[in-house]
Order: sequence, then structure tokens, then C-alpha cells
Amino acid sequence: EPTARVKGGNIAVRTGSGMEYGIVGRIPDGTEVTLDYFTRNDRWCFVTDTGWVDASWLVGWSAKIRATPPDFSGPGW
Repeated sequence: EPTARVKGGNIAVRTGSGMEYGIVGRIPDGTEVTLDYFTRNDRWCFVTDTGWVDASWLVGWSAKIRATPPDFSGPGW
């Protein structure tokens, strides 16, 4: 499974793939995460069992994650 590391701060975890969605938590700087999905423009990634994060705060993630439709808000939401 694709993994990435949070770099640059404690990043917000959101209920959907956009700034307009509510924050449900934060992931600390340096945390390694597993990714399930990304938006077609690679702007947002879905962290396994957590929520959506802004991809610009992640390093080392693979582009081989399943692409999702732009209106998909993630599993369980």
C-alpha cells in the first residue's frame, strides 16, 4: 500500500476532499500514513481509516493510488 510522511506541521484531517469540509482531527508532523485514494488533480489524499488531507503536506507518496471521481467524499462519510 502507498505510504507517505507528514512534513511541515500538524496537518488537518477533513471529512471531504476540500477546504470547505470540516476538520475532524490532525496528524502530527513526521507521522507515516497509509493512503487509500487521491483526487484526480492529486490535491487531496484519503488517509486509511482517518480522512482527507491536503497532499501538499505529504512526502514520499506514490502516484499508483486509485483515482477517485471529483465528487467522491471517501468511504464511510
